Amino acid sequence: MLRPMLTAAALALCAALPAAAQDFGGVRMRNQESVVDRLDSFNRSGCRLSQTSVTVGVNRAFAPGSAAQQQIATDGSGGCRPLVSNQITAGLNLSLGSRSVAEQSIQSRQPRGLLATNDVSRGVNIAAGARSAAVQRIQNSR
Repeated sequence: MLRPMLTAAALALCAALPAAAQDFGGVRMRNQESVVDRLDSFNRSGCRLSQTSVTVGVNRAFAPGSAAQQQIATDGSGGCRPLVSNQITAGLNLSLGSRSVAEQSIQSRQPRGLLATNDVSRGVNIAAGARSAAVQRIQNSR
């Protein structure tokens, strides 16, 4: 009879411990009420809590003597500043034919986030044909 009660008590303790650990973990804020009030007022203002912009370009010149040119721009800077801003800009520029030319320009603009701003810029620029050329410009701005 004592054994089932101990088992039930142990299960109850195990179920309560993760919740208690979550309650006490993390970073402590100095004035939690003001942060919550600020988030509520921000949400009522009509501004987004987060904003994500993804700009991707693929440009290629494969045939011998061919030319390919690409320009892409994204502008999400108007309006309110979000709490979190994410901006991803990526490009693939290939000049694979002999005497081919590939030019690519990608520009992205987004507001800085009030709490966090994450920017990722990546590019692949390859000129592999005889006397081929590949030019690439990738720019993130605020």
